[in-house]
Amino acid sequence: MIGYVEGKLISLGEKYAIIDVNGVGYRVAISEKNRNILSNIGDKVKFYTHFTLNPRDGSVELYGFNTPEELNFFELLTTVSGIGPKSAQSILSSVDLATLQLGIIQGDHKYLSKTASIGLKTAQRLILELKNKVITIGESSNESGRNLALEGEAADALMTLGYSQHQAIEALKSSKEATTIEEKITNALKILGK
Repeated sequence: MIGYVEGKLISLGEKYAIIDVNGVGYRVAISEKNRNILSNIGDKVKFYTHFTLNPRDGSVELYGFNTPEELNFFELLTTVSGIGPKSAQSILSSVDLATLQLGIIQGDHKYLSKTASIGLKTAQRLILELKNKVITIGESSNESGRNLALEGEAADALMTLGYSQHQAIEALKSSKEATTIEEKITNALKILGK
């Protein structure tokens, strides 16, 4: 329904951000991990979004993610019985995507339970219902997934240095030829220094 929202960060709550898009304020539910990246009110931000409607009470919620891959994995997690949007977002907030995928592929429910902050039964259910799907995703996009993971780490490093999410992503777009995280960060810093 709403693929993404891009605009100015107006307000930041504990579990949400309000984004002004041409005079309309979208309240986007975000994870703690994504919230920690956002610190400057007034910065330009972009979230890939998932729209949900709760059939019991008619309430709606817009969930936001930094990358399309994070959004896709969120949607995959919500296909698991017993895992709703809030649980899926909580899982993604507690562990990075590569670690989560690795835990599912290896079938290590104890490791997954510990790193994703979920119970053993939920970890076993995740493995049972998602293992084949995650393996298929990994095979079809192994190289692009590696590049995206590097870009994500580089963006996190740039944001830790005080650059906004938008600045980091734009600078990294110009350093696509870099193959290591160090090269990506160095190239991005050169661009940001201009």
